[in-house]
Amino acid sequence: MRSPSSGRAGPLAALAGTLVAPVGVLAFGWSTAVLLGVFVVEVIAIAWLSVAKVPFAAKRPNNELDDDDRLFKPLQEKRGEITLPGRLPPVYLRNLPTLVAVVCFFAPLETAVALAVFGFAVPAIPDGGGAQLLLGGLAVVVGRGYETWSDYFRDGGYRDHSARSVLILPFMHLFGVGTLLFVAGPLEGSGVAGDVVLAAVVGGKLLFDLRTLRMERDPDSHGWLSQFFGSEEHEIDPESVVVPAGDPVVTARAPRTVAVVDALARGVTYSLSSGVLVVWLVAAFLIGIGAPSLAAVPLLVVLAFVAFRVFGRYLTYGSVEYRAYDGVLVVYDRLLDEPQARVERTGVTDATVVRDPVDRLFGTRTLTVEGADDDDGPPGGELFPPDPDEVNDDDANADRSVRLAHVAAADAESVVDALGVSWLLER
Repeated sequence: MRSPSSGRAGPLAALAGTLVAPVGVLAFGWSTAVLLGVFVVEVIAIAWLSVAKVPFAAKRPNNELDDDDRLFKPLQEKRGEITLPGRLPPVYLRNLPTLVAVVCFFAPLETAVALAVFGFAVPAIPDGGGAQLLLGGLAVVVGRGYETWSDYFRDGGYRDHSARSVLILPFMHLFGVGTLLFVAGPLEGSGVAGDVVLAAVVGGKLLFDLRTLRMERDPDSHGWLSQFFGSEEHEIDPESVVVPAGDPVVTARAPRTVAVVDALARGVTYSLSSGVLVVWLVAAFLIGIGAPSLAAVPLLVVLAFVAFRVFGRYLTYGSVEYRAYDGVLVVYDRLLDEPQARVERTGVTDATVVRDPVDRLFGTRTLTVEGADDDDGPPGGELFPPDPDEVNDDDANADRSVRLAHVAAADAESVVDALGVSWLLER
């Protein structure tokens, strides 16, 4: 629950930023061009402040953001938090794919679009307008920064958001301010009285900010962007996986060396069996034509994808251990100190043991215990979040399939014995 002061400081800071417009016009004589420029600075500030918000968003998306099982899904499915020192809220590894997308794509793209629209709609800033724009921009950046700190961090707004729903606010402001630019920009110098244009811009921005505040504060009020990014109503409060009382009968895990080799191998093979292969070919072409310095850029891109895949793979199989109780198997993350999944004897549909190249190299086995509820979770790879009435359950304790990668052969046998399904391997 939020503190009693929640919902007060944030709106006041946002409204203070809104008042920058009439104060600037009345007290400092800002022109329409300067005013629109200040609004563009606000759009850019909100976009980059979302970068600070994403890692701390506590809710889970109501559907997966990507259906790539190899690159993003291992991190999106991670449960648990990383506690930070001081009064900062915890961060969540499941938000890392969204953070990468925001830093590398959404925030730079929104910045570029906002500046391009401003340059198209407002060709020039009048003399003396640069200092006014700097002053007004500083005011809205400070106001939005204080709003982020007070409402999102201090008063617990991060508990109401997923990493995806955080992005509603910057996109709303991009569309709102973009509309003002397209409407007011051409009117400047077109014969319409300047006071009329200024009044229209100030009034339009005030109405937009009031509408935005209402949507943020009223869980029943959602705009069309919530169909893309979710909302407090759409997103899921995460649940914890229930662990049986007592000590496990068997504990198995992959040796660290094996897990590291496996993760590195998977990272390289991913780069050669996905769209990253095109980047490899670009690098090879640049080297072939005698431009090795230019090839450094695509090679860095390849390295980034490989590193992301290695990281996700190791967190999936290298940092976990498999705890078998009497009739229950639990996947437990030792780094996050959090159970990740479980399957009960009654939910097991099959069990198989295979040996991939890493298993053959180190003499280990990969045991797969298939669960009955694999298809009951949130859908993946969809453009729109599902209706809250359809899927609004974390399903933490459903009987999911569990893969015990690169465990000792004796451990694999002990796990199925403790689970009570060894007969499935004897068929």
